[in-house]
Amino acid sequence: MGSAPTPTEAPTDYHINRSPKNWMSNKVYDDLDELVDDVKAWIASKNRGFFERRIDMLPEKWEAVIEVDGEYAPE
Repeated sequence: MGSAPTPTEAPTDYHINRSPKNWMSNKVYDDLDELVDDVKAWIASKNRGFFERRIDMLPEKWEAVIEVDGEYAPE
């Protein structure tokens, strides 16, 4: 169900941020404090392994970007 990254997102940003981006879709915040509290709650809801897996996958994602000369690599 993923969509391609927009031109303003680096491929690695897309990989790291896809989960919170999906989680936040269709949410509307009245102010910055509400957004910050919600993001903090999302981070707290994840275990350490969630972040470790995504960090461990970065070299593979970077290699894919290098192979296509900086263009957006397929998922």
